Order: sequence, then C-alpha cells, then structure tokens
Amino acid sequence: MKKKRQHALNKLFYFCIIAALFCAEVSYGMFTEVDTWTGVIFVIAAVAAACVSVFTPFVYTFDDEGVSLRYLFLPNERYLWKDVYAIEVEDLGGTRRSLIDFFYAGVFSIYGNTVSEPRFYMKGRIRKSFRTKRLLEKYWDGTITGYFLEDVKKWFNKRKKKKGKEIEQHFTDEIVPLEREVRAEAREYVAPFIEKAKEQGLDLRTEYLYVTRNMEELRSRPDEGYTYTLMTEISRFGEEDEDRMVVFSTDLIHVRLGKRGYVGVKCEAAGEDFEFTASDVLDEIKEKGIDAYCYGEA
Repeated sequence: MKKKRQHALNKLFYFCIIAALFCAEVSYGMFTEVDTWTGVIFVIAAVAAACVSVFTPFVYTFDDEGVSLRYLFLPNERYLWKDVYAIEVEDLGGTRRSLIDFFYAGVFSIYGNTVSEPRFYMKGRIRKSFRTKRLLEKYWDGTITGYFLEDVKKWFNKRKKKKGKEIEQHFTDEIVPLEREVRAEAREYVAPFIEKAKEQGLDLRTEYLYVTRNMEELRSRPDEGYTYTLMTEISRFGEEDEDRMVVFSTDLIHVRLGKRGYVGVKCEAAGEDFEFTASDVLDEIKEKGIDAYCYGEA
C-alpha cells in the first residue's frame, strides 16, 4: 500500500535560488560595464546564496512514520516519530554561528535519533511556518515546546489543577516497562564498576531520577516531559561530605507527554557513556586520590 505523504516547501531554498540567479545576472552586467568591484561583490553574494540553497532542504515530507528533509544534491535527512523525543521552537538568527543559521531565524528543532547516516549539515531543523507547524502537530504524538509565553501557560494550567478544575491522567503503559528494561540493563554494566570501586576502597552507588526540562531532579514521575537518568555517586565508605564525593549522570530515556500518555526514546549509547565516564573517574581517583580529584589538585 502506497504511503500517504504531505509536503511543505522550504521558501528559503527558493528565495536563495532566485537571489543567486539575480546576483549572477547583475555581476555579469557589472563586468561588461567594467565596474569590477561591484561585479565581485555580486559574485560573492551569488555564491553565498547558492551555498545556502545546497545545504538547506527544498521540501519537507511528512508521513505517519516520520519526516524527511529533502536536499537537492545531498543525501536526505530522515527522522522517525518513534525516535523523536522533543521538538522545540528556536531562534537561530541572533546566534550567527554560520551563514545558514543567520537565515534560519525561526525553526522547529528536532531532537532524536536520525535513521540517516549522520552528516555535518544534518541539524534536524525545519523552517518555521504555519504549514510546517500544522503538519508537525498532526503527525507527531507530542507537544512542541519553546513558544513565547509557554511558561505562563504552564503556570496557569498548574493553577487550574490545584483548584481541581482539571483532572488529567497520563497513561504509563509504555514508559513503565521501558524504565524497567533500562534499569535491568544498567545493573549489568554498573556491577563490574561497583567491584572495581571496592578494590580501591570506594563506594559506588546509583539511583534513578526524573530530571525535568528545568533540571529539577525528582524521585517520582512528573506530569511533564523528563529524562530518566542514572545518577552515580562515588565516595569513601561512610563519607557524608558532599564535597568529597564524585557525582555524574547518564541519560537513559528521553520522555515526552504524548496525546495518550508518556512516550519514551531510549538512549542506545547509555551503557557506553556510563562505562567510559566511570572508568575514567576511577582511574583518575586511583592515580590522584579522591580528595585531589574532587578539589582539582594536580
């Protein structure tokens, strides 16, 4: 059965094509009139516009499974909805980190795992428009964040809940088994490092926390999106001074509130991230001592 798709044009691409052609035509006229410097300026402008058109999608294709950012000459960028844990409104115009960022004043930034082979130009950015907004809200089972006055809206909704005017239940059918799965996996890759820490006379402890977008660490599931996080603490046995403890975190699941309940995207590299950090920390403590490590002494 043919997959139903909907498209949204990226007007920036077509503007750059027209601008490049216009500047090329003007530069040709300037050179024929022996106005070399003006001609050079328009040549540079034409090249800049052409470069932007190459590295920006010409169309966004939406379907039930995901969204594709399609480029004219380069490999396409593809995200599956099940692997997208957040979409945020961002303004890149003021950052000017690159020429393309300057043109992308308002974008929907996609956070998740791409099924395409990662390339330098793949940023997960969809240019903001009424059509792209409507299609994202239609196909993606989540809430787009970053809109102006969003915090005021959240405060108003929380106040309504406190007054008992709104009763909302978020189903946990999907997220509870996923959290249970990553905890089981974590126990396996944490265990060798607990033994390694003991050999050095250290105590390695872990706990699982719900970290909100505002970096609030909770022990119970919040009524908003969060990151299910493995918090690791290394210290001497019986040590209570927080300044003499080493603490680091590992993201396990990125969770959003879908239309029917919590939806999670698993961090596939969590085990590798933990093992790399834990090994590095324990090796440095063994070399310097935990006090020197905590206080940054050489």
